[in-house]
Amino acid sequence: MVSPDDVLADAVEHLPVGFFALDAAGIVLKWNAEAARITGWSHEEVLGRGGADLGAPIVDTSAAWQLIEQVLAGRTYAGRLPVVVPTGITLFVRAALAPLSPRGPIVVGVLQDVADSRAGDEAFALLDALWETAPVALAYFDTEMRYRRVNDALVDQAGGTREERLGRTLVEVHGPIGAVIEAGLREVLATGVVRRDVPLQGRLWHGRGPSQSWLLNQFPVRGADGEVIGVGLVVTDVTEAEKTRRELVEAAGQRERALNRYQSLVEATSAAVWIREPDGSAAQDSPSLRAITGQSFEEYRGWGFLDAIHPDERASKRAAWLDAVRTGSDFTHINRLRTAEGRYRWFRARAVPVRAEGRIVEWVGTETDIDDEARAQHRIAVLAGATFAVNAALDPETELIALADAVVPAFADLCRVYLVDPVTPGGRGVITGQRVVTRVAPGVVPAPPIDERFVFVADHPVTRSVRSGTPLLDRGPLSDRDDWMSTGEMWEWAKQVELNSTLVAPVLSEGRVVAALRLVACGDRPPYTEDDVALVSELAARASAAVEHGLRFQQTRRASLALQNSMLTEPPPSAEIGIGGLEVEARYLPATAELEVGGDWYDAFRLPGGDLALAVGDVAGHDLSAAATMGQLRSMLRALAFDSDGDPSFVLSRLDRVASRLAVTRFTTLLYGRVLWTGDRTLFRWSNAGHPAPILVDPDGTPRPVPGDVDVVLGVAPELPRGDQEIELAPGSTLLLYTDGLVERRSDPDDRSAAQLLDLVRRGARLPLAAFCDHLVRGTLADTGDDIVVLALRARERS
Repeated sequence: MVSPDDVLADAVEHLPVGFFALDAAGIVLKWNAEAARITGWSHEEVLGRGGADLGAPIVDTSAAWQLIEQVLAGRTYAGRLPVVVPTGITLFVRAALAPLSPRGPIVVGVLQDVADSRAGDEAFALLDALWETAPVALAYFDTEMRYRRVNDALVDQAGGTREERLGRTLVEVHGPIGAVIEAGLREVLATGVVRRDVPLQGRLWHGRGPSQSWLLNQFPVRGADGEVIGVGLVVTDVTEAEKTRRELVEAAGQRERALNRYQSLVEATSAAVWIREPDGSAAQDSPSLRAITGQSFEEYRGWGFLDAIHPDERASKRAAWLDAVRTGSDFTHINRLRTAEGRYRWFRARAVPVRAEGRIVEWVGTETDIDDEARAQHRIAVLAGATFAVNAALDPETELIALADAVVPAFADLCRVYLVDPVTPGGRGVITGQRVVTRVAPGVVPAPPIDERFVFVADHPVTRSVRSGTPLLDRGPLSDRDDWMSTGEMWEWAKQVELNSTLVAPVLSEGRVVAALRLVACGDRPPYTEDDVALVSELAARASAAVEHGLRFQQTRRASLALQNSMLTEPPPSAEIGIGGLEVEARYLPATAELEVGGDWYDAFRLPGGDLALAVGDVAGHDLSAAATMGQLRSMLRALAFDSDGDPSFVLSRLDRVASRLAVTRFTTLLYGRVLWTGDRTLFRWSNAGHPAPILVDPDGTPRPVPGDVDVVLGVAPELPRGDQEIELAPGSTLLLYTDGLVERRSDPDDRSAAQLLDLVRRGARLPLAAFCDHLVRGTLADTGDDIVVLALRARERS
């Protein structure tokens, strides 16, 4: 982009008159082509030199010095210059003082041949053109402060027109802001002294114009006799620049206010303040932080401040800090600091970058003690985890084991669960028990084992807690051997791991203490406090409720299993079936501990006509009610089957109508069929009420699902018709009926469970029928924990 100065210099170079510029010492600063032609002296001979340096002088005659002195005094010079030049031309000179220059006073002028008056007129016409086209705003005022001349740049910059200005005063045109400008011009008029770079802000046209910012240069204009005849004005619009400057000033002010607020906030808290270098290291001291960690300045400086962080968090803190330094983002991190007392406490570190001219010059940060808050949140998390673990187990001992796993190492370095002989709180004497569950945190020396039958003396913390029925805190450190230490090995272990405190809480069931929890803190783990007593009390309360629930559940579960097993009779042996060559086996596996007993069932019995009835069903639900419903349906099915010689679909329809009217069930799947022998063929005819389809294993050991219609489940729409299907059981084949507990998966997006069941059947197809059923139950990939029923029938090879 071409600058305005370049344009002006190019215009001067091509003037048809000689143009020159001298400094106050007579050194030539500008010498255009026409000046070189008129005088015969080239640029190289003249530029940067004074007249005395030339073989023939140009500006060192007395007349020339008079010219310079007169111009420097503020008067315009016009006249012949008696000087000898190589061309022999007599020169006519017009010269004046340049109004603006960072280099000091400069004399500018034109040279012309005395004989060429027309060229002089043209030259001054060109100078007028330069006035009009100059890229800076120019104005000339007479001694009455009336506009006499303005150029286009001023009109474009300030608005309005020439006609609105010429002949009028600044006050008349611009109002109050014009009076301010006029005051400066009158000062120049009175003193003859140039006023440079005068800042001004306001609105022109009596306040109706836009808000603008200018720099004014005001200079006197003198006539031929040296008298000041007016004032010149050069105006530079700096509105955008001033706006930017103000924005920078405001931004700096906001930054300063933010830092002041930050400093005030820090001073209002107990946080330790520190300053770090742009690369994240510590060069400046932080007495407040060192007072917490107990480090010396030599230990703290550089990257030594990281040494006070707990070893488990040191690497993550360093990585997070270096990442913040690299990205220039705000920093927040929570970690434990080793205090001057040698213990660790939780602190939150926060830091912000301080920038200057777009770059980070330092980091300002704080370390705030949040140990109480962090430990409270940690207690809540431990309590939640332990509660979930305890509730997931359904027998008392498993619940207590889950509790120990949940608190180590999250809350304790050692947890022992003592299953004590039930004790009613109160009384005196020793505590006895059996079965101890121990969990030790990784890296901690294992505790000495406890005898299967244990005895705790009266002063032992477990005894005191069990006898009182309340939790207790036993603080370390250990001094002489405590009387309650059960063995010398336990005493030595406690010293080795630096045991610092112990919590004990009783676990009650129906008003009696059945167990005791003992939690131990070692080494640099913070000693337990009274707040931790409250936590272990909550843990014990949850364990107590879970134990009581578990005991009640086990009682219910035992009753349900007893009821269910009493109803699930063994299939008839081959000799009692009545159809030659048939063998039947059944397996029932109750639901796992997470679920209650369910309503899965099977039945196999001989019908009055000699056929063999087979049934596999699944009552919705997992509770004692489901087991009772299963028993009712099983009995009803037997009665209806014995009372009718109809097809399986007829029997199921009658069962559905009766069970629905009696409100025995609302949702039960059932596959019922009969095996019959016609001539030399063994057939299986069945009806399916929403149950998994049977699997037939061909004599060669290849399993395949048996296709057929599946009708609606029992208890939903008893009026709907039901159908039958029939297959032949070839000698050597095996028929498999089962409930969905054998195949059901929690997540099976690719429907792979059916294929996996067929593969399981294939791998056991050659086994004896009893071993085949065991193989299916043990090898199932189902993961829902549901009941499993398997009923298998094999047609033997005929001899």
